[in-house]
Amino acid sequence: MDGLRNPIGEEPPEVYWKRRLIVGIGIVVLIALVWFIVAKATDGSNDPAATPSDAATTSPAPTSGATTSPDPSASANAAAASRACGPEDLTITTTANPADVAAGSPVTFDVDLAQDGSSPCLLDTTADGTELLITSGSDRIYSSTDCPADEAVAATQLVLEPGTEDTVAVTWNGKRSAPDCEEVSASPRAGTYNAALTVQGIESDSAVFRLQ
Repeated sequence: MDGLRNPIGEEPPEVYWKRRLIVGIGIVVLIALVWFIVAKATDGSNDPAATPSDAATTSPAPTSGATTSPDPSASANAAAASRACGPEDLTITTTANPADVAAGSPVTFDVDLAQDGSSPCLLDTTADGTELLITSGSDRIYSSTDCPADEAVAATQLVLEPGTEDTVAVTWNGKRSAPDCEEVSASPRAGTYNAALTVQGIESDSAVFRLQ
């Protein structure tokens, strides 16, 4: 014990006391560091906010977004549905495809619709004023209004934009017709025929074709 109070050696006592002081401070720092590490680990494992289940169930904070402005094109199309196309809006061209067909066979016509107006419009083939008329000279051969069940002009609604073109097909069944779907025994014979198409009151130029 005397050696602890009064250091024995060749060095002055102050040197030995300084060494003991440094060693003591080191021990205290080491103990404090170990305590801090243990305490930190214990706190982290007991913290409910750090559990994976809480992280998974946490709802993200709502974000503010810019309000969506109405689509001008969608509004224009919606408005077009209330405006029917007129003769000033459309140029209709009808062409037999092919122009030579065997007598008694169906005849298909390509109908080109060119929108020449200044705003969108609606074309409805089921509207009044729609007819496919087939004639040969003064002989009335067929009309799509005689028997609507034939569906020569398929039901179609198109919103047509200015400066655009669209194409639809119209088919004649190759048979004669009479008003009110009355039966007709005679059949069209070989010769030259004309197809006059009117859609929603808008007339097309006649298409010439031949039955062989």
